[in-house]
Amino acid sequence: MTAKILVVGHRNPDNDSISAAVGYAHLKNALAARDGEAEAVEYVPARLGPLPVESAWLLERNNIPEPVLIDSVNPVERDGETVVQKVILVDHNEVAQAAPGIENAEVVEIIDHHRIADVTTANPILFLNLPIGSTATIVTLQFRQTGIDLPDSIAQMLLSAILTDTVIMKSPTCTQVDIDQVKFLADKLGLDAVEFGMEIFRTRGGEDKMPIAKLVEADSKEFKVNDDVTVLIAQRETVDLPCVMGREAEIREHMKKLVEDNGYEFALLLVTDILAEGSQFIVEGDAARVNRVFDIECTEGGNWMPGVLSRKKQVAAPILAS
Repeated sequence: MTAKILVVGHRNPDNDSISAAVGYAHLKNALAARDGEAEAVEYVPARLGPLPVESAWLLERNNIPEPVLIDSVNPVERDGETVVQKVILVDHNEVAQAAPGIENAEVVEIIDHHRIADVTTANPILFLNLPIGSTATIVTLQFRQTGIDLPDSIAQMLLSAILTDTVIMKSPTCTQVDIDQVKFLADKLGLDAVEFGMEIFRTRGGEDKMPIAKLVEADSKEFKVNDDVTVLIAQRETVDLPCVMGREAEIREHMKKLVEDNGYEFALLLVTDILAEGSQFIVEGDAARVNRVFDIECTEGGNWMPGVLSRKKQVAAPILAS
């Protein structure tokens, strides 16, 4: 019987989470085939929520099946037996961001570029964590280091993810390693990386009619500041800031409900203007921590934060250190 190993990103998946799962599953299956293990194991890309618009566009454009949608990684019944699911985590290593049931699964690998948090394992595993701009960069490096052929379809997914996660190489999280992989992938595909990145971001349009829950929560993550305090930090990257801010009243009402329903200290939405290279902060809940960390006074209309593009490095990190 072929063992299935899920390759899955975080909740509320972004393009890096989806593309890394697709790319790494392809790599692992190719390695298994090379090593004569293809009949024994199959790596299956999975997701924990709706596809981001750009991911759906890219998957269709490249004739790649969508990652399977799962709601947990709890043990499953198979041939009359209860089987513990094996999973590879990509683009996260925090329990709060992982699939429900993660404590009942066997985590066999972690490929990530975030802070090291609280996922634990019973056995030693491959935990590849690099301080770079995108998990897709790590996956690209793994293709190059193992010598596994990188199909153009997978290369395009990986390139798109590096560009979205680094905001077309403008984010302070972007490193020379990311830039080098962008050049490698773009040259392989015969693409202009910046033009391709802008094309991807433009697929996210329709923000004037998008359901408000999707607008706010599509790229949102919970963070535990300490045992008693959990916050929500969401990000909406856009090429049309006025369109998003025109819905501020709706955004705030939805964020107030998120705070109330989930007991967050606060919910913070970064509306990131890719062209102007900054973010508008919208905060609901107790804004005292945000005010103190960023030396601002959160107000209606939001607070413009020039140069703030990275949730991970410029927002979450100082909040978690507060």
